[in-house]
Amino acid sequence: MSQTANRYAQALFDTAAEQNNLEAVQSALTSVGSLVLSIDDFQRFLGNPLFSFEERSTILKAVFEGKIPDMVYRFLLFITHKNRLKILKSIIEAFDGLYLSHTQQLRALIETALPIKEDDKTFINKCLQDKFNRHMLTRWDLNPALLGGFRIYTEGSVYDYSFKSQLNHLFNKRLSLFKKECYVTTIESR
Repeated sequence: MSQTANRYAQALFDTAAEQNNLEAVQSALTSVGSLVLSIDDFQRFLGNPLFSFEERSTILKAVFEGKIPDMVYRFLLFITHKNRLKILKSIIEAFDGLYLSHTQQLRALIETALPIKEDDKTFINKCLQDKFNRHMLTRWDLNPALLGGFRIYTEGSVYDYSFKSQLNHLFNKRLSLFKKECYVTTIESR
């Protein structure tokens, strides 16, 4: 993430905090971020240098005015004026990180090979909450390629408890052992 995106996110975060508007701004940015990620034309619009400031502002007004908090709408116009609309996704991600840190929350993606029981989900969430000392915002996805077990993605780290990973580890150990045995046998036969 760029330092520029971090600076814009910090400025918006500080302003929202001063005005006791963090929740509304976070919610609006989440919605805007979903739009940025889900609509290809919007992504192309953000990165297209052929649009003038007035054209961009007109489109932003049609899409967002009155639908998101005024502070967020004015912020979008401001970064458009500064020709920073193309880093909006990075700004939203940086703001989200600031918000999560401020509210003592942490996002995690957990992939499982098979559906798991709610009791097991609760247990895993509790373990993660104890480990990171933060409230967990967990998304659960199915990934049959794991063969069994689960994989956790959080804070840029991967915690892999999948059968696939264990089988790969076992294979590499056995392959290494085989190579050593072949090497010793080759030396002894000389």
